[in-house]
Amino acid sequence: MPRVRKCPTCGHRIKKEDYTKRIEKKRLSRDKLTLKLIDETTKYIGENIPLDDLDIFSFFSETIDVQDIIVRKMCRQYLQERLYARGYGLKYLIGMIKNENSAYGLKKEYERKSLDRIPPKIDK
Repeated sequence: MPRVRKCPTCGHRIKKEDYTKRIEKKRLSRDKLTLKLIDETTKYIGENIPLDDLDIFSFFSETIDVQDIIVRKMCRQYLQERLYARGYGLKYLIGMIKNENSAYGLKKEYERKSLDRIPPKIDK
């Protein structure tokens, strides 16, 4: 009988599968620098918290629509603050990336609006 476990994303009961091919397919959408940072981050997380293919697959699935620059920024911040040593895992990193992604558009819009105006003239 195949082993049944719960999905870390939704809690749905799933059968144990081999996710390596699906992970490789998702990895093709990222550039080399981003993949290097993701691999380094998952290596550090894996030293403190056990990771399997399903966790890594869910990471790539949940961050598929996020730009590479945001993923790199959050991975660097995660490694710099050594959050893996404090027990924060891959789900926490996914949350950081999603939060920054939602704020990224607002920051860009604010920047565009604030730089779009002509600075006031100062008379002496």
